[in-house]
Amino acid sequence: MCAVLGYHYYYYRKIYSRDCEMKSFAACQIITSSSTTITQKMMSWSEAKDHCMSISQKLATFTMDGMKLFSKHDFPIWIGLHRHDGSWKWSLGLKEDKYWNLGPSDNKDCVSITSATKSLAAENCQTLHPFICMNDNLILVKEEKSWEEAFEHCQGLGFNSNLRFNLLSVKPGDEHNYVVNRITEADTEEVWTGLRFLGDEWLWINGKDVLYTDLLQCPPLGSHCGAISKNDSSAVAARDCLERKNFLCYSY
Repeated sequence: MCAVLGYHYYYYRKIYSRDCEMKSFAACQIITSSSTTITQKMMSWSEAKDHCMSISQKLATFTMDGMKLFSKHDFPIWIGLHRHDGSWKWSLGLKEDKYWNLGPSDNKDCVSITSATKSLAAENCQTLHPFICMNDNLILVKEEKSWEEAFEHCQGLGFNSNLRFNLLSVKPGDEHNYVVNRITEADTEEVWTGLRFLGDEWLWINGKDVLYTDLLQCPPLGSHCGAISKNDSSAVAARDCLERKNFLCYSY
């Protein structure tokens, strides 16, 4: 077994034992000083050792306090942005992304982001880099149901597991934009959320605060359920609860 430095949440670091054939960056140290160089090429422990020796250095030795040395290095990390059918899109939802200004480049269909400067680069997808995984607890249900049926469907998803499910609650801003991106694959123009008009106010069924300010304060009779459109990045609309739409469930 060999040792590797692991990063968590950009600041918490630990030493792990891993198979020596696992590929990672090499940290070389000048033999006569504490100066450390990170080689941004993935290699096994033996390859890293040989690489350091080839430049008259050794694999780095450091104390726990010395881990802060590695925070200063800017290195590339794979993200989910890639070229699909000629357009740059995110892997989750495959919605075309129009904001990154990544032009066409031969054989460079995947995107990395650097850890410190946060700059993007198109690269060959076969290049070896560290990567970021995201735990996504949303489920887009492509069945057309009324609001009540959608609510019951989500509630029943966790019957045989330790997870519980509910219709999704959403906040304006980045969270709303993320949800719009997720529902691009829906079969209906709008999807149900967990927003319901009860008594004389709008409420999320999970108890979260309703932060949307443009909801009708006195919606028409029957239009007491909230839906999000695939083409509206800012609002939740009051709809007849008997309309049949796709919907988003989330686990918690």
